[in-house]
Amino acid sequence: MDSGSAPNKYGQSNKGRISASKDTIYMGKRFNWDEFDRVRKAIWYLVHRENKKRIILDFKKSDIIYPNGIVPLIALVRTYQGMGVDFVITPPFSVDLNRLIRFEGWFHAIDPTRFNGPAVNGYNSLPLRQYTNDDELNFSVNEAIEVAIRNLSMAKNVPAALEWSLNELAGNVLHHAETSDGLLQVNTFKASGNLSLIVVDAGVGVPGSMMARFPDLRNDRVALEQAIQKGVTSKPNFGQGNGLAGCVAITLASKGQFALTSGGARVTVIDGKVAVRDFFPPLVGTVVELQLPISEEIDLPTALWGHSPSSYIEEKFSGDANTLRLSLTECAPTFGNRVTGEKVRNLIANLLKSDQSADLEIDFSGVKIIASSFADEVFGKLFLILGPLEFGSRIRYKEVNGTCKQIINSAIKERVSQGLDDV
Repeated sequence: MDSGSAPNKYGQSNKGRISASKDTIYMGKRFNWDEFDRVRKAIWYLVHRENKKRIILDFKKSDIIYPNGIVPLIALVRTYQGMGVDFVITPPFSVDLNRLIRFEGWFHAIDPTRFNGPAVNGYNSLPLRQYTNDDELNFSVNEAIEVAIRNLSMAKNVPAALEWSLNELAGNVLHHAETSDGLLQVNTFKASGNLSLIVVDAGVGVPGSMMARFPDLRNDRVALEQAIQKGVTSKPNFGQGNGLAGCVAITLASKGQFALTSGGARVTVIDGKVAVRDFFPPLVGTVVELQLPISEEIDLPTALWGHSPSSYIEEKFSGDANTLRLSLTECAPTFGNRVTGEKVRNLIANLLKSDQSADLEIDFSGVKIIASSFADEVFGKLFLILGPLEFGSRIRYKEVNGTCKQIINSAIKERVSQGLDDV
């Protein structure tokens, strides 16, 4: 998550991936956290040393943009826009990258007159979301969980850990940052087996909030060290002070990665090691990143000191005692392809893992026909993954017509003969 490259006055690294000329900052091929760190220094120099009121952000040569680079940049640019600095974006040459940028709504957040807003519903991610109150935050968190449980088949308690962490980190913005809004994004990465979240604000920062309550704190680094301790909070009326500490505990329990950058300090948790260092020049506001491996089961009550939080899955899909319920018509408008089938299969797998003592009732009300490819992707593959005993004892159908039942049974028989080589 960190870079050791030393920047020059424009934020250009020794590798030369970012450079600036007059009023233009040129981005490199990969725009991630390290690139953001160099760009923010270049912006600072152009604004505070050369008194520039107009800066061009040139992404022409960029091939890939990561949320942990662009989302902090959005917050920073909007801060300078509030100070009267105008920013002009030069989009990348890459057609695929432009498509991603439009979907995520990244450039729209900087220049809404030139660029379209983000997608309404995420596909492999929750596109950039701005929230200003608890209702908007709760809606965004629920959207994020839906994206995660449909795109990734995760180990037990990983969705609940994501939900708890996102609520705590994003909620801190509303209660501690003393700013009008926050930004959040959640991404799923099937190839690497990870999901990630990032929460950003341009508020007073963790050190500023902590020092207002604990004036004896010597510097920003010490303030962040204190902030990640259990039971420490700058505002006791709003919580018990376990949010950041809990996220660190979840990171350690899941063998994930965590980074908190605010003011003049940065905390990282990588490979099970917690490290705190100075960060200069200080960052306006706060950036928090969390990456969770999807295959590592998390003992959430142990990680959270005995607390077992309720989850979105429990609230949305719970039925009678020891029964979870899933309505197919709420999953997708049609059931005719493998892409939809994979998402429904991931959802079912995550529901079964969330409560291993519960059965799952799949409601086919309103479903007249399903494609053989959809039936194979969902029921054929689940039959082999779970095994005949668990599949037969835990999954049952409601209001399924004869045609759909026949298609499902045929898909299971054919899948049994083929195996799971393509899963």
